[in-house]
Amino acid sequence: MQMVIIRDIVTDFSEDEDIELCNDDTEVTEPGCITFSNPSSFFVNVDYSAGKDIDCSSSHLSTDVDNELCLGMQFDSKEATISAIKHFHFKNSFDYIVCKCVHFGAGCEWRIRVCKSLKREMWEVRKISGRHTCVSTNISQDHTKLSSSFIADCVMQLVTADPGIPMKALMKEVVSRFGYTVTYRKAWKAKQIAMSRIYGDWEGSYKELPRWFNVVQWYLPGTVVRYGASNHDNIDTYILDRVFWSFKSCIDDFGFCKPILQVDGTFLTGKYNGTLLIASSQDGNRRIFPIAFAIVEGETKEA
Repeated sequence: MQMVIIRDIVTDFSEDEDIELCNDDTEVTEPGCITFSNPSSFFVNVDYSAGKDIDCSSSHLSTDVDNELCLGMQFDSKEATISAIKHFHFKNSFDYIVCKCVHFGAGCEWRIRVCKSLKREMWEVRKISGRHTCVSTNISQDHTKLSSSFIADCVMQLVTADPGIPMKALMKEVVSRFGYTVTYRKAWKAKQIAMSRIYGDWEGSYKELPRWFNVVQWYLPGTVVRYGASNHDNIDTYILDRVFWSFKSCIDDFGFCKPILQVDGTFLTGKYNGTLLIASSQDGNRRIFPIAFAIVEGETKEA
């Protein structure tokens, strides 16, 4: 069975006081006359240690997503709210669906209401009703809400520390944290999402390439850069076919190398295929000295 998260419900669940809480309306009082007097002993003799043992964790901003859901929990964004709900269900082996009161009453009666405070700019749990009547045996080896995007948020630190981390290590991390075994493809997609959030996506990197070369030419005057691009069917979009560049220091020092020029290439294994070409020579110590570089579509005559 599946439990239900209800959105935008007014009848049979929302009350007038709940709607007022969501809007955070406060009464506006007219300013009155201000008088001054000596404070009483009640305000002077204050016991600052009193009240420190009171647990107010339910009204604090929730940062530990592994905690149980309770009334008064606050989150700084809608994404953090959804993440906490997902962690709760992963931990307790439950599933849920998001709807508008269509499935309420059929099956599991658990539901939660979370709304955004317009005054505090936070998301807060306002009401939890019912209890889980579904059983965990209905959940398969993989959780339906354990998406690649959610896994990417959980393994962000691992990918940042080791960009070459294998998929099996990420799959083991998911098992240790949530108790579910995800597929290799889902772990791979999660890593790609994490990499794009850390370093940027492929399309954004290609867009920044001309700007990067302009900065190189600005700080290294004499650096040569040549592009080859085409727009194909879309006249507003240009596609990079090839790019050639040589740094000023490589151009100057080529005159002190042997009169030999070798060109070699290696395949690019990213999202977009291509070949990286390197033209090199030998210096007086018989060491390889790079002269120029190029990214082309392949080792073709045109390139």
